[in-house]
Amino acid sequence: MRPTTTKVEAVTGSPLRLWVFLWMLAVSASGCAGFSFGKGASALDVIAPDVSIAAVRLADAPSNKALASYYCAQYLGPVICRVFGPVPATKDMAFAFDVELELENANPIPLPLVQSLFAFTAFPEQENAGNLGTVCVSFCEDPERCEQDASACVADDPEIRDARDFAGAASEFLYSVAAGERRFQDLRIRTVPPNDRTRVVVRLGIDPTQMVELIRSVAKGDIARIKRGELPSLAVPYRLEGTSWVAVEGFGRLAAGFGPTTGEWALQ
Repeated sequence: MRPTTTKVEAVTGSPLRLWVFLWMLAVSASGCAGFSFGKGASALDVIAPDVSIAAVRLADAPSNKALASYYCAQYLGPVICRVFGPVPATKDMAFAFDVELELENANPIPLPLVQSLFAFTAFPEQENAGNLGTVCVSFCEDPERCEQDASACVADDPEIRDARDFAGAASEFLYSVAAGERRFQDLRIRTVPPNDRTRVVVRLGIDPTQMVELIRSVAKGDIARIKRGELPSLAVPYRLEGTSWVAVEGFGRLAAGFGPTTGEWALQ
């Protein structure tokens, strides 16, 4: 379509003539430049960013020896299980991992990342309600005062997976380490520059109590080896997916899904 040139001249006379002129000006602008005068005040057709999982790295986990000592003491007593070393407490069975997201912005305007929803499944092949957890992470201009709200990861678009799609997730199974145990700077808003890409790393943790019970219920062969005094080679398969939201000034939020991706953590 050829661009339309609108000559703006002084308009005098009745309010009706002025209104008609402004309406024609709006129509000519919206017809050729992709302007939108609908929801919000967006002046451009903004598309959601492309979000992908660049890496999932295990940051902290108990060793095979620690897990063997923990389970052995529960079945056989701490004296018999000294071969595996000191018996750790349940709180020491923590798992934490870093999720690196890559966001690509194909728009001519910057897009600040404001929320991300992570849905994590440990042992995804097992039918166990306790193996799924979700967490909503909000990013703020002032990370020292960054209130976290699970309801922030809810979308109006029915095609976007949000917190409601994972209603069966176990409570407190997955949590954001950045919200209390890591640097608050990790919660600072990241802005994806125009026609560019950026990466964001979020550290997530798994509730130790639920995780040790999950391993006990699904890794029966390893538990049997521990009872025989043998050191197991435990591994934790996982699946990760989610949705990220970016802010568009004068419009609201745009959502983009990522994953699912699968992998396995081999414990040392």
